[in-house]
Amino acid sequence: MYEIIKMSLIFTSNTQDDYKDLDSTGRQLNSRIGIENPADYHNHLTSPLEVKPNSEIAVQSVKISRNQIYEITDSTQMLYYHGEDLGTTKKLEDTTSRPTLISLPRGTYDRGEFATEIESQLNSACLPPAVFQNFKVNVSLVDNDFKGFQINASQHGTAFTDKNASLSTSISDISASIGSTPPSDNFTLSAGTFTRTGATGTILDGLCCGIGTDFPLAIGENACMTVELRGASYSDGEGGFLNSSWAIGLTRPTLQTSTDSSRGKNHGNAPLNFIKQNSISPHYYDYVAIFDAEDGSSASGILKLYQGCQERDGEGALIPNSFKLHEIDYTGGAGQLAKSISNASINASGEYHQLRWSFNGDEVKLSLLKGGTELMLIDSQQNASTVRVFKPMTDFTSALYPKICLSQGSVEITHYDTYSVATTDYVYPSLTGADSTTLDGGTYNVGSSPYANYVSRTSLVKDKNVSGQQPSWAQRGLAFIFPPDSTCRDQLIPFDRASQELSTFVGVNASGGVAYKHTLILEDTTPPEHRDQEIGNYFSSMCDISRYIGFPDISVLDQSYGTVTHHNMITWESTDVPEFRVNSAFVRISNLNHRTYNSCKNSVSKMMYMIPRFTNDGKQFGDLFFEVSEKTYIDLNNTDSFNLNQLQIQIVDKNERVVDDLHGDTIIVFHIKQK
Repeated sequence: MYEIIKMSLIFTSNTQDDYKDLDSTGRQLNSRIGIENPADYHNHLTSPLEVKPNSEIAVQSVKISRNQIYEITDSTQMLYYHGEDLGTTKKLEDTTSRPTLISLPRGTYDRGEFATEIESQLNSACLPPAVFQNFKVNVSLVDNDFKGFQINASQHGTAFTDKNASLSTSISDISASIGSTPPSDNFTLSAGTFTRTGATGTILDGLCCGIGTDFPLAIGENACMTVELRGASYSDGEGGFLNSSWAIGLTRPTLQTSTDSSRGKNHGNAPLNFIKQNSISPHYYDYVAIFDAEDGSSASGILKLYQGCQERDGEGALIPNSFKLHEIDYTGGAGQLAKSISNASINASGEYHQLRWSFNGDEVKLSLLKGGTELMLIDSQQNASTVRVFKPMTDFTSALYPKICLSQGSVEITHYDTYSVATTDYVYPSLTGADSTTLDGGTYNVGSSPYANYVSRTSLVKDKNVSGQQPSWAQRGLAFIFPPDSTCRDQLIPFDRASQELSTFVGVNASGGVAYKHTLILEDTTPPEHRDQEIGNYFSSMCDISRYIGFPDISVLDQSYGTVTHHNMITWESTDVPEFRVNSAFVRISNLNHRTYNSCKNSVSKMMYMIPRFTNDGKQFGDLFFEVSEKTYIDLNNTDSFNLNQLQIQIVDKNERVVDDLHGDTIIVFHIKQK
């Protein structure tokens, strides 16, 4: 039995009771997929319709429910910056921080998925420990209406934990073994005690130098490492003990990746282009105290302090091949000791027997302790001369780890105050699967720090696979812009050690965090050509996310746009409803004999009607209804009658791909009439 159509309306919908999985109360159990897809569905006619010859068809009305959808390309990016505001006066070279690139993967997201993806990318970025994984992004709703996003960034304050008893994981710095003796890890690190276990030697033999990799020390107010020195001794054969030699310091998360010492002049766990000085130490440190006790007599053995850095000349230019350990003078200046600490003042009963590294904001300080007395050796409050204080911490040195070398005996880390609670909180880089002798091949696992992420793009790991690499703001093709070791404030030591130059530091705020500001850079910050091109410029030409997250008129989203909580947390709320992609949408029936032409595809098409972007009341999203006031009829090209037993209906974009921003019920009414 057929029904004959001369003129008729045909109502279609993606929701069909025959395909629903309902529970006893009538609640739908499965989502609408397959032939119930709101943008691609089939309607089967139990009573086939006979369409008369020379008929034509038009769309009568359309009802859809459109999601708010983002379509992200590879270029959708922003920067996160935790540091001193540049404002209209500073350049990046005037600071010690660098932006971090946040890149959103290509794909299609609804608003909840977009918030989750932004949060995920922020929390997976290689950032300093103070802000690592400290981000939240939520959808902002008012009376169930979408208003944008709530973005929260925070840094740790005074939440430090003493983990000295948990320090047990270490790696060997094998630099002295390159090209000579086999690698040696002549030490143990257990429960905070570092012990030389092999034959006795010197701190210059390079055989007993290890890095504790469990937990980082980082910028803040209470981070510190206190080391008990009295175990660094040996018997004098007459019932007494003499001091042994040691080097105790801090290093960025570096890793031996090759035994080729010619590669960038790197040695051991040293950064690219570091030059080893065997007379001082065969190992790299960012900051180190070296005590060479020599023969143990009270007349010999002087405590000396060094930092790994580069020099600059009188004009401020970087001196080539100057990346070495440079001595920092803790005596003779205003507020400093009159003479150096010698053997007679170290270890012995009643004398200084503890060494303490401590942090105040981005400043690294050093002191000796005996009983309750603390003797400051390096402290900008006493003397801020650039040749008499340690360099400020930067993104490259924002995570520092204990590095110890002994001639014999042991030292114990008695206090180790860190943000991290578990060893998985902030991960040290590693090399797996490499040849045990040559270190060729293998996989370099980036870990968590900005420096380890930077290394993943240098010649240090050029023959390695890389795991965990994150986007890099600093990389521009084969070059890096503004590397912190040479372009950050106060990183270069003056060649003229009599220089009166002073270093400056960023201290802590009232909540125990470094007095930095959280900033999101959303659009290009290049100044107009008539201005200095570096002042206020975060070099953010790749950024283009402001409209997507609801800040259409803001390039630099600083803390003045948000709500600050306890100095360390900022919450930003979208100022405008974010812009979403609205698909160009066309109704298509794929199983009829009509023909249209799609010039975008240069091909014959089955599209019949373009769904407007807005309804009459200006809505773009949610439930939308369109009544076609002037219908366009399309010839079905049927010279004979035919039986219509199904309709295959799709809503497609201009390239005839099924759209993915519809949900819920789709209802389309068609009108068929004989010409």
